[in-house]
Amino acid sequence: MPKIEIPHSRSDQFRFKKNPQLLFAGQVVDEDFFYGPPQIHDFCEILYVVEGRGEFRIAGKVYELRKGDVAIYNPGVPHEEKSAGSSPFKVIYCGVDSLHIEGVPQGMLLPPYVEPVISCEKYAYKVESYLSDIIRECDSQILGYETLSTNLLMSLITVIYRIIDVKHQFQALKGKHEIALRTKQFIDANYTQSISLKDIADTLYVSQHYLSHLFKKELGDSPFNYLISKRIEEAKRLLSDSDAPVHEVASQVGYGNDKYFSMLFKKITGQTPSSYRESQRRQAQLTE
Repeated sequence: MPKIEIPHSRSDQFRFKKNPQLLFAGQVVDEDFFYGPPQIHDFCEILYVVEGRGEFRIAGKVYELRKGDVAIYNPGVPHEEKSAGSSPFKVIYCGVDSLHIEGVPQGMLLPPYVEPVISCEKYAYKVESYLSDIIRECDSQILGYETLSTNLLMSLITVIYRIIDVKHQFQALKGKHEIALRTKQFIDANYTQSISLKDIADTLYVSQHYLSHLFKKELGDSPFNYLISKRIEEAKRLLSDSDAPVHEVASQVGYGNDKYFSMLFKKITGQTPSSYRESQRRQAQLTE
């Protein structure tokens, strides 16, 4: 059998500048109703939904979590958790301190431009496996459990960053100017509202010209075009996943005029909103 060697390269852009510290790990098992009252920590927390659905309020915004979703709280972020629906609710979680990831502010687990709820998709089994193994190691208290728990925690965080990199281009955004990243973060958080370049510039205390120039230089497009792309992508999801009328979809993504929304949607996708919905449903039926 031929010997196969894979050379080790040091081109990886993800690094821990300091090893994280595991504070605790635990689980909520088969609860018919679960409620975690409002709280704020000075450490980070990772919470993964194994079964059921939950409704979490994080930094004043409500998120619906399903099986395979992970919620991540940076220090100082207020959060409140409760189960939703009639199915049993099961989550596994851990607390993390002493974090310093290269390219991320010290003490933070999530970059400031990433939403705190992430769908793990194909990495779900790994996230669940690492968290479950951390709990088993902490429970065992046998030789080397602290070392193994730390290594599992670092693997868990690394997998979470693989997911972030797919969805948010962590490597591409790493090292970008803070104003550009904060502009992206503002749009990501407020694209469903009626916002203008002036609103963003006033929030960040910079001129509109400087903000627009910097955003395009750092991220390759104007803030206005990025806002449109964000809205159209969310509209596509709503059209595929819901029966909401087109005017409601338009309103939900920040457009008060549904005719303007339909014109813009067709210009970008080549289809009217109604045609797009029909084509997505036909495609879904063919794959069933």
